[in-house]
Amino acid sequence: MTTARASLRFLKCLVGPLLGASVFIGPVLARSAQMSLLLTVQVYNWASVAPQILTAAEDETMRIFRQTGVAVSWLNCPLLISEAEANPICIEPCPPSRLAVRINSEMPANLAKTSSGVALSDSGVYATIYYPRVEEYAKEGIATHSQILGHAIAHEMGHLLLGPVPHARFGIMRGEWTAEDLRSITMGAFLFSPRQSALIRQAAMRRFSASSFR
Repeated sequence: MTTARASLRFLKCLVGPLLGASVFIGPVLARSAQMSLLLTVQVYNWASVAPQILTAAEDETMRIFRQTGVAVSWLNCPLLISEAEANPICIEPCPPSRLAVRINSEMPANLAKTSSGVALSDSGVYATIYYPRVEEYAKEGIATHSQILGHAIAHEMGHLLLGPVPHARFGIMRGEWTAEDLRSITMGAFLFSPRQSALIRQAAMRRFSASSFR
């Protein structure tokens, strides 16, 4: 759950591994809510998370962002090269009006024990979720895999939209999630603060305006 500054070379990191991948998770699926501010998120399920878990996680993230006044639309990108070529949007660099989240099956050796993902604040577009950390939280028997994954995605999206700001003491932008936080997740009460929600709306509006003038 930490932000990271990295070279913009990462703009191509989704393309290279994608073209070399042999796992296919299905056709591109898009689901959205009807709201004035809309963010489209491309999802690359490299961890082969079960479709029902991923769908439920996306629903969790949508609910969380709905509280901020921003709708989220999902573009679940295929990983098989032939399918990717048929859906070029999934292998092209993301514009600011879209975000890209990849779900990895492995974690870096130096990943902090409290971190379930990383967001590249330099790009403001790309984030990674480390699914083994989601599984570790799920083993505590409080929140489900889909609930934890959905909140982890929302957390990293929050970093992309809020910028390189420190973690908060309370709510979904906390840097370390405790058992109490996991219980809040199950109750649907682990959310962005009013201030964070306002900043997220402003960021979504800026991205939407920038894409409109392209």
